[in-house]
Amino acid sequence: MLHRAVSRLRRSAPAAPPRAETDAVVVLERASWARAGTIAVRGWAYVEGADALAVDSLLAVGAGGEVVATAAVTRVHDEIADLHPGDKRSSHANAVFEAELDLGTWRRGRIVVDVVAREGGRLVRRPFATRPPGAPARHLRASGVAEGSNTRLTWSKTDGLVLVRASVTAALARVEGDAGALVVEVEARSADGLALLGEAPGSVLRRIESVVEKGVVRARITVEEAPSARQVLVATLPDGSTARVLRRAEQRAAAIADGGLRVASRASGVTEIRCGAVLAVSELDVTASRVTIVGRVEGLPADAVLEVRGPRGRVQVDLAARSGETVLTIPTSVCGWLGTNIPLPAGRYQLWVVSGKEEVPVELAEDLLEPVGVWAGSDVLRVRVLRGQGDRMLIESAAPLADDERSDRAQAVLEHRYATSTSQPRRLAYFECYYGTSATDSARAIHDELRRRGSDLELVWGVADLSVAVPEGGRGVLRGSREWWEVLAQARFLTFNAGLPYGLRRRSGQTVVQTWHGTPFKRLGSDRPGFGQDRQGSAATAASVARWDALLAGNPHSADVFGRVWGYDGPIVQLGYPRNDALAGADAAEVARVRRALGIEDDRLVVLYVPTWRDGNRVMDQFLDTDEVVRGLGRKVTVLVRGHMNISGWATRIGGRDVLDVTGYPEINDLFLAADVAVTDYSSIMFDYSVTGKPLVFLAPDLDDYRDRRRGTYLDLEESGPGPVVRSTAAVVRVLRDLETTQTQFAARYAAWRAAYNPLDDGRAAARVVDALYDER
Repeated sequence: MLHRAVSRLRRSAPAAPPRAETDAVVVLERASWARAGTIAVRGWAYVEGADALAVDSLLAVGAGGEVVATAAVTRVHDEIADLHPGDKRSSHANAVFEAELDLGTWRRGRIVVDVVAREGGRLVRRPFATRPPGAPARHLRASGVAEGSNTRLTWSKTDGLVLVRASVTAALARVEGDAGALVVEVEARSADGLALLGEAPGSVLRRIESVVEKGVVRARITVEEAPSARQVLVATLPDGSTARVLRRAEQRAAAIADGGLRVASRASGVTEIRCGAVLAVSELDVTASRVTIVGRVEGLPADAVLEVRGPRGRVQVDLAARSGETVLTIPTSVCGWLGTNIPLPAGRYQLWVVSGKEEVPVELAEDLLEPVGVWAGSDVLRVRVLRGQGDRMLIESAAPLADDERSDRAQAVLEHRYATSTSQPRRLAYFECYYGTSATDSARAIHDELRRRGSDLELVWGVADLSVAVPEGGRGVLRGSREWWEVLAQARFLTFNAGLPYGLRRRSGQTVVQTWHGTPFKRLGSDRPGFGQDRQGSAATAASVARWDALLAGNPHSADVFGRVWGYDGPIVQLGYPRNDALAGADAAEVARVRRALGIEDDRLVVLYVPTWRDGNRVMDQFLDTDEVVRGLGRKVTVLVRGHMNISGWATRIGGRDVLDVTGYPEINDLFLAADVAVTDYSSIMFDYSVTGKPLVFLAPDLDDYRDRRRGTYLDLEESGPGPVVRSTAAVVRVLRDLETTQTQFAARYAAWRAAYNPLDDGRAAARVVDALYDER
């Protein structure tokens, strides 16, 4: 056996064999402590496009190249190896290996864990190279203090799985909840007390009244002594220095006192004192229809609720108990804006305990392992629970693709079948909006026009998941499914408003229509700062553009910019923007319908706030203080807040009786109709909203930075914008108090703006586009 050979190698020559330099990929799926001094490791290895790499041993290697420990591996069959991102050409389900590495003889220092295999008749050693998204190996935990030392499991981009063992000065010996306090005991032979230290630079050390006796420090910690949410527990030493207190290996469950005061540990083993409302989850049961939570709850106000919050949906669940153990059930369906229950839209959701403006994340117990990262599925969605930073609980929802559809390899197989098939286009029109996350925009207007004419075309929408409502008369297919690939091959017309699927090939007899999704205000394509630095992204854009047969442009400005920045020399069709037809032809009845759907009374002033995103940001700054708007107007007002599709959430919480977060509302045109005034910054909605003739206000506190450095713009709002440009919420409120004056002041600019950017937005754009591009022959 290879591990015996490695053992002999260690006895005769303690240096490890050199690392191989070929292109093998070694995946770490899990690394955790099986028992004191022993780690359980699970993963797989492969060479892309070739057979799986036959791993026979694990090797722990010290800083000097010496072999510290070895372990034989057990090979198992597990299709998880094919379901994570990886090799698209071969199956590696038989390449999964498991091993337990006993580090009992290792005392301190740094070691790396590599795999050993025999290739070409020789032993080779390779580091772990990657960890799949959502895998337990994404959250490596320290061993905890045992025999005076603590071992951290860490990840290195160059060395893979790394272990660092160091001696410990202070270890948490005991912790108990005692009414409004925590009683802690810390073993630290040279300590003279305990203290709390915040993580922010310049944090003040807060000493705690302590009793020291025979190397044990005892203290009673109250909420008053731990004012911030998270502070590190440290032992103070006679020389004025401090030593962080680490948990012991056998300590798992966290004690919770009144007010949510509790002890928790970081992945490194460092002990934290946390306070505030908390729901600490100790058990989970995950199915495709619900997530059942068992946990301990403390410090919650009477009005607190549990909120499941993500970029495309939100679920609110009342807490069953306010103190002690509680059981909660979170459904994986949500009530959509239009009153129907839909599966939880695909994405990651964080759980929060919310009370008014205060909120704290729900935490997972650190030893809760088995339910985390495991998918549960049904015919409507897949769902799993993940562990985020600081043990935060996340729920991930995904489309219900079959196992032979959802992996990289499965997609490669389906794409190859699609590319080599000989099916001919038939009477089918395919629509895709924002990569399947909605079924709206200009494609929706074209769909409706085809139905109005009684077209015999089958109308099919590509959807990211089954939460996306397809317009009447159409049917949805999941992007990436076998059926979806068949539709791409069979469609006579394919309509997109953003990027095209990477594997799409335009066949003879097919027409690819690119509608895009707005008139450009911020710079696009080759006009953007740093264009060309991302060569892969530039190549993908060029490949997408090369497949367009026609590009819609709502006005001459768009036609000029689009063709130039994307290097597109095909037909650019200027017939108006179909998505704006609903705005041009709207009447009072339509406005009343939308307001009823949103639950807004007729006599309210409705302010729609639609900022754009800032490149590189994953959360969105809320420059408009919605509370100040509501307070400052002195009348009934409702503020609608709409985020950008590229964000994962807001930097601050959006909500309140008079403030609605409508980021997930499926049809933005409805919001334009409901609003009396729109507030934006650099969003292209300024060109669509102006079709309504209603006032626009531009809140742009970072205009100079955005225009001159960050992104760049095609127009100068201060010179030609159809409304005032302001820098603060107070200035927005002043404008909103006298909209009539604002409209009068900007009437000439507004008229010039509409003449330049809405010349064909007359309610008949979809009809003209269908006449021109959707040949009925």
